[in-house]
Amino acid sequence: MKKLKSIKLNLGSSGMKSDGYVGIDLTNDADLVWDLTKGIPFDDDSVEEIRSDHFFEHLDIDNLLFVLSECHRVLKKGKDLNFTVPHLNPYINAYLKNDLKFLRNKINDIPQQYKKIYDTPFDIIMWLLYRNGEHKIFFDKTSIISKLRHVGFKKVKERNYRKNEDINKRYSSIYIVATK
Repeated sequence: MKKLKSIKLNLGSSGMKSDGYVGIDLTNDADLVWDLTKGIPFDDDSVEEIRSDHFFEHLDIDNLLFVLSECHRVLKKGKDLNFTVPHLNPYINAYLKNDLKFLRNKINDIPQQYKKIYDTPFDIIMWLLYRNGEHKIFFDKTSIISKLRHVGFKKVKERNYRKNEDINKRYSSIYIVATK
């Protein structure tokens, strides 16, 4: 990899390219193929910005806390970890209202072979949560902020959806900025 003046990382990039960011993922088309549960392979206080979109929910609690602490370690003082995670609240509300139409509309990636099996609000919520083992943890705003503070981030806040920056998951995401 070429020497970078300003290091910006995209964790769990799934091979999606983002201008100016080094995409780190286990997929072969990432800029840096790396298992983030082994740490972030950059020096302390060397990274200008870290972003991540719907990656942290794929880690168990121990690996989540480790990766978040690694983000804190590699970020320069005053720099941001900017990320999204799934927002469960709208789906819980739909479940409580038995709103099958909403759930089917918003959670539309159930594989064809499971569509007849996942046919109740509860089943659709279960697909959202576990996706055959892909998701390991979920958050609400308070819980993710608490975990960030636990690993050393002092300034943590929810931010608004940014149409030009964010993947179109506006309704189903919590947007967080944690500053070192």
